[in-house]
Amino acid sequence: MMRIVSEPVCGTVTVRSQMGRSMENSCSGFLLDSRAGHFLTHGMVLSEHIDEKSHVFKKLQRNLYCSGRDVLKYMPLDVGVSLPNTVLKFSENSDLKMELGITPSSALTERLQENQCIQFPGEVCGIFCVPSLKNILNKLMPSDSWEFGDEQTNKNKKDKSKSLVSFNLLSCFVLIKLHEWVPFQSTFMVKPSSQNYIGDPVEIMSTPFGGLNPDVFLNSRSEGILSNMAGKNKVLLMTDARCVPGSEGGLLLERNNSSDSYDRPVIGVMIATLCWRNNEWVGLSMACALPDILTAMEAIPVSISPTVSNLVLNSKSDPAFQNLVNSVPLISVRGSWGSGFSVGIQGNEVILLTCNHVVKDCSLSAVRIKWPSGNVYSGKLLYRNVSSPAFDLALLSVKVRPSDLPSIPQTALVEEGEPVLGIGHAVFNEEYDLLPSATSGIVSKVHRMRNKVVMVQTTCAIHAGASGGPIVNRQGGIVGVTVCNAKDVSSGASYPHINMSVPMETVIPIIQQFLQTKDINVLEQLQIKDPYVEGLWGLEAKQRGPKFSSKL
Repeated sequence: MMRIVSEPVCGTVTVRSQMGRSMENSCSGFLLDSRAGHFLTHGMVLSEHIDEKSHVFKKLQRNLYCSGRDVLKYMPLDVGVSLPNTVLKFSENSDLKMELGITPSSALTERLQENQCIQFPGEVCGIFCVPSLKNILNKLMPSDSWEFGDEQTNKNKKDKSKSLVSFNLLSCFVLIKLHEWVPFQSTFMVKPSSQNYIGDPVEIMSTPFGGLNPDVFLNSRSEGILSNMAGKNKVLLMTDARCVPGSEGGLLLERNNSSDSYDRPVIGVMIATLCWRNNEWVGLSMACALPDILTAMEAIPVSISPTVSNLVLNSKSDPAFQNLVNSVPLISVRGSWGSGFSVGIQGNEVILLTCNHVVKDCSLSAVRIKWPSGNVYSGKLLYRNVSSPAFDLALLSVKVRPSDLPSIPQTALVEEGEPVLGIGHAVFNEEYDLLPSATSGIVSKVHRMRNKVVMVQTTCAIHAGASGGPIVNRQGGIVGVTVCNAKDVSSGASYPHINMSVPMETVIPIIQQFLQTKDINVLEQLQIKDPYVEGLWGLEAKQRGPKFSSKL
């Protein structure tokens, strides 16, 4: 009986030019068809071999496809794919191998004995683009304000040309036919995009630095959550799981508590590992939903039968968490924006908690509140803490439609080291029409003064626009209000994984007292004048060195 491998087989690919120039690039990838030996990787593997004047690039721009014949004619390449040496063990008892009369060559067997991974020669048999991915990238992450890769360009003419090519390759994938292939039967599950939700636990399987040293790095794993989705059919996936260049083409999988690989269906394929927006690093990696890649492949003239099957299952997403995500509005004043969440309901009025700096210009312009449903309202300022750098908070009231009335989330005591999620409208303003993003981390530090919590630090990736959003523990209790991350004012570098929030356990009793009494003077208790606490929130250095400031 043929052995059926019920998990994706991942590896890495290295591409070298045959044109006499010492150009080489490598990425991750995976076996799409283990019977015929078809390997899929990301278009970034060709970034060193294509320029905007090349025939291959122009054909991709015009037809969204370039054949292997054209690649061989205009851009001859040497292609090598490294896979775990278990691929030959998979085929040892394969009926398919015996049926086809295929046995491993002696050279292949020798390479298997010497290394942890085995390399197969191959050739490019097609480059194709995913149209829906291309469309959302052009809208959401235009090349004039976003860059992708391990270093930022200097924006001279040559660098701009390279950036343009790399940007267009983000929505492209490369199909490779392996030679000396020994077939076996492999089937892995693909999760439908409709079943993906913000906050879902995910895992990246990829090879950091590509083909640099696959014996060391082959098929490493990184965990995180699904931070957001965008585009038609949720084609663009964003995750806070960390990865490095060379991981493009790796797989994004659903993560659960089971050790069985069969229980980790594939969600997407990594397309961008390091992202920069307006010269600031964004702590998210990007992937393309695999169902959209398979749909795009149906339109290209290459005969291939992916050994995948669609998975139909009940969503594992927490309904309470999804309700919270869908009740975090975007709050904007004069073009700048932040986030907020409800702390009370009085009739059809929702009382929102946000940050003072989000609404600092409210005396000059109206407060615009866009609900995740898409409905837009005008907010009324109830209170701003303007007298102290500590507890940078504000309260708003907003009349909403009955369909937008949220349930009031629970608050919780904070514990150092506990896992948390940060929710907010980071990076993307209201014109993009996205739900708030979520990032995962832990409570890295809890500051107390006289047994009261006065500051909470987390390792969630926090960026501009997230201020005012909730920090939530795994039980759904809100433990903090996001205020800022850290920035080195001398170098301009920001640190999204070092961030501060106001502790809910300290402020919620004051807010609840105000809601019960409607006495605005009650909120004066939020104005903390203690020099120690003010020094904490001002990030005042106790010794000489780089100066830091809070920033969002």
